[in-house]
Amino acid sequence: MILRLSDSYSRGLLVASSVLLGLWLSFFGIRTAIARYGAEGETIERLELAVRLEPSNPDYWYRLGRYLQYNMENPSSTRAENAYRNAIALNPLDTDAWLDLATAYELEGKSAEAREAYLQAKRSYPTSAEVAWRYGNFLLRAGDRIGAYAELRRAVEQDPKRAEGVFSLGYRANPDVDEILEQLLPPKQSVYLDVIGLAARTNQLTVGKVVWQHLMKLHPQLTIHDFDGFASALLLTGEYSEAQRVWDQGVATMNLPPLLALTGSVVWDPSFESGFSNSTFTWNFKPIVQGVSIGLDKSEKHSGKQSLRLGFDGKHNPDLEAACTTGVVQPDTVYHFSAWVMTKEITTEFGIGFRLRSLEENTLTRTREVHGSNPWLLVDQVWTSGQDTHRVQICVAREPSDNPELRISGSAWVDDVNLAPQPAEPHTP
Repeated sequence: MILRLSDSYSRGLLVASSVLLGLWLSFFGIRTAIARYGAEGETIERLELAVRLEPSNPDYWYRLGRYLQYNMENPSSTRAENAYRNAIALNPLDTDAWLDLATAYELEGKSAEAREAYLQAKRSYPTSAEVAWRYGNFLLRAGDRIGAYAELRRAVEQDPKRAEGVFSLGYRANPDVDEILEQLLPPKQSVYLDVIGLAARTNQLTVGKVVWQHLMKLHPQLTIHDFDGFASALLLTGEYSEAQRVWDQGVATMNLPPLLALTGSVVWDPSFESGFSNSTFTWNFKPIVQGVSIGLDKSEKHSGKQSLRLGFDGKHNPDLEAACTTGVVQPDTVYHFSAWVMTKEITTEFGIGFRLRSLEENTLTRTREVHGSNPWLLVDQVWTSGQDTHRVQICVAREPSDNPELRISGSAWVDDVNLAPQPAEPHTP
């Protein structure tokens, strides 16, 4: 149907109506824009302007309540409560408003009202980790440990990244680690690992050992990153056997190739088979040294699938520790060191050897070196730990030439580096 305006009066009426409609829409559009401008502000005047212009917007009331509650200069819990209640009246499922209203009630000493507000928040968002976390905190402050544990456990189940915070909270309330693990934390690998990491960073190693025992009961599948920090913390604080135990149990959960260690050897990866480096008991390779290339070589090996290769460019005379590893030893004990070395055209009077350093007593033992061209040769000697020695560092090394003008060139391979207890001498009658 086509509307035909037969006279100027009708056309004028239509134009006027259009203008009025445009003004009406413009008014509300401008008012909405001004209200949004006010709500995005950080002053009481702008936030009050927003709720005055759009009193039916629950978000603006919520923002006003937050400002009134957390304003450091002039907080007002009572006015904040009113703002939150207005927000909730407009949107009864506003979980954040319920939570902050509960906090406001608690600050005013209204425990019953605070509890009811938290329960309303739970009803509005039953699976929220934040709701469970904040309600659990409230219950713990109120002395309801059983109820608090149930809520905090639910928070971790919904968001496992909260494990550290929940454990710390529970531990301050009751430092019974077994109870916390049984009642507060769900038995999950990621949860236990987070708590162990927290224990390592805060030097609560006794706690970490208890959690580690619970973790092992889950038959986890770990990576070195999962337990290296904990093993390192134990080692640095003098819990040498515990550090070794954690390391051995951790790597036992991994799918590793055979590491080909001699019985009793304190070297974890003697044949460079694991593929891991730069951790507590792995080999730690020196960063690129001028004139020296360091890497693993699958084309040459004494055993296994690869060996350590060092290449020298003939332009330098380095004092070198190319790769080092650490082992836990017993004090005042005789050990037998052994390693296999192959060289090709290694120049200068000093080639490839090894340094054994007691980390507690800072004593250094050097083995013989190998230079020239040789097939796989055994380098071995007896080494005795000191009375206070618990850790030994073993390094693939090269001593600098006495003549600084000499430059080393050629290649060397190292494999099967072991340090094992020396068999006792047979007793003769």
